Amino acid sequence: MRRPLSWSMRFALALSAVFAIGTLSAGGLSYLFLSREMTARLSADVRSGAESLARIAAAGDRTDLQEQILAQVRSSRAGASLFAFVDAATGKATGSLHLAAPFEGARRLLVGQDIPESDVTGTGNAEAYLAYGIRTGLGWVIAARDEAWVAESSEIQIQTTAWSLVLAALLSMGLAAIIARRNERRIDRMDRVLDQVGEGRFGRRIRDAGSDDLAALAARVDRMLDRLEAGVASIRQVSTDVAHDLRAPLARLRMRLEPQALSGEVPAETRHEIGSALMDIDAIAATFDAILRLARLQSGTVERRNDPVDLGEMAASVREILQATAEESGHILELDLPPTRMEVQGDEDMLSQALTNLVVNAIKHCPPPASIRITAGMRGVQPYLAVSDNGPGIPEADRTRVMERFVRLDASRSVPGTGLGLSLVAAIGDLHQARLVLEDNAPGLSVSMLFPPIEAAQATLTKP
Repeated sequence: MRRPLSWSMRFALALSAVFAIGTLSAGGLSYLFLSREMTARLSADVRSGAESLARIAAAGDRTDLQEQILAQVRSSRAGASLFAFVDAATGKATGSLHLAAPFEGARRLLVGQDIPESDVTGTGNAEAYLAYGIRTGLGWVIAARDEAWVAESSEIQIQTTAWSLVLAALLSMGLAAIIARRNERRIDRMDRVLDQVGEGRFGRRIRDAGSDDLAALAARVDRMLDRLEAGVASIRQVSTDVAHDLRAPLARLRMRLEPQALSGEVPAETRHEIGSALMDIDAIAATFDAILRLARLQSGTVERRNDPVDLGEMAASVREILQATAEESGHILELDLPPTRMEVQGDEDMLSQALTNLVVNAIKHCPPPASIRITAGMRGVQPYLAVSDNGPGIPEADRTRVMERFVRLDASRSVPGTGLGLSLVAAIGDLHQARLVLEDNAPGLSVSMLFPPIEAAQATLTKP
């Protein structure tokens, strides 16, 4: 599916179109004014030539006038200028212009209609002449000049405008496209950063190096993210401190209650209540332990090993450990492994804990009998681990939210738990640069941990 044009690109194209229209309008007006000016000058030159001949005619010397006309004909470029003298007494015409009838004033003469084509042989593309006639005492003097140079100048003007328009359009569109692409990349970076922050990676920043309004906006967003990260860190620190400070009192309370639960001197009903209290204390302690583990993972204070981990062997080991638990809950725990060895670099204990959490979540939240499958494989060049089931699943709108701390959906309220299982898995994934993906299994849920791409030679080493 083609990506729609961004606002920056649409603005760039619109700006280029406006610039092109402006250039075309300027060229059109220039052509119009220049054509008028050249035509006016041509008319003035023709009239000046006719008036010059009229002054000679005013002296009353026909011979001198005829000689002057013949001299004008010889000196002009072939057919560029035409001259005529029509004697009023005899009606005889002298010169290079032959007309059916003389005239006075300005007139436009067409070759082949007003002027015989024989008069303009060898003149090239002359199609019309501007002429001016004056009646004198001796007769009519007429001067004419072709419009070819006006047409040629107009054509040059049109070509110049066209080339200017093309070059201006190319330059404006190129510059606008460069600016639009640059802004698109900056906006895309903002989108990626905000998406990552929305996924819980609060340390991400835009850090735009520009100096325009977009950079100022990015700087304001970064300052807002600084405050957001500080607030989230403060909330996390409070929960971590509370968990840490309450572990010791809970341990002491358990030590005090446990002997009472085992004592034969305490009534059975009281021992039962004490046993229930001990179970609640253990659940609270487990929650606090999970909070502390999650805090250490997210703070980066936990050092992880970077050893080769065979995802298939690790998945088989987790399945062997949890198979009995799944069967006791009425479920079937299956295993789907690739025929080849598949390794990633990481901490096997952490990854095993993450996979265990996913399987235990599926066991807890699927009503029996359910089919739970552990899968290890490749998606393109990315190795992955997945746990899928045919249980009730999670609505798409809640799949991002369930990876946050303490989030439990309404359907899970009756199931024991802390709401930290998927948060721990996501934190372990972040340490391994792996992405946690929740998908519909139709029916049920599939939770995948996608690892960074690896070389094919490392991903498919044949097992001995």
